[in-house]
Amino acid sequence: MPVQLPKPQTNQKAEARVTWWDEENILCYEVEINGVPVLRRSDNNYVNSTKLLNSTLMTRGRRDGILKGEMTKMIVRSGPMKFIGIWIPLENAIQMARREGVEETLYPLFERDIGKIN
Repeated sequence: MPVQLPKPQTNQKAEARVTWWDEENILCYEVEINGVPVLRRSDNNYVNSTKLLNSTLMTRGRRDGILKGEMTKMIVRSGPMKFIGIWIPLENAIQMARREGVEETLYPLFERDIGKIN
């Protein structure tokens, strides 16, 4: 019998927080959904797609299959857990979130000028 995963709570209201990534010496924006922090870098706007997909509560196998298809990516293998994963450009992350039904849930992470949001 297949394991039933809980459905992500799409009615959650996320708030963007600012966090500092010491190893990269960069400011990041963070939104937490289903207990998973999803981050976006302030310098190049890359988004941690591993955490984005984890926030949907999908299986690891499905997540890894999706991430293998990403052509433009930056892989982070060490440091604090919330920074580890595959980082992709903002536009790719928006498309991924849209396909997985979490684009609105992750608001305001995908706002073009996120630094100006209060």
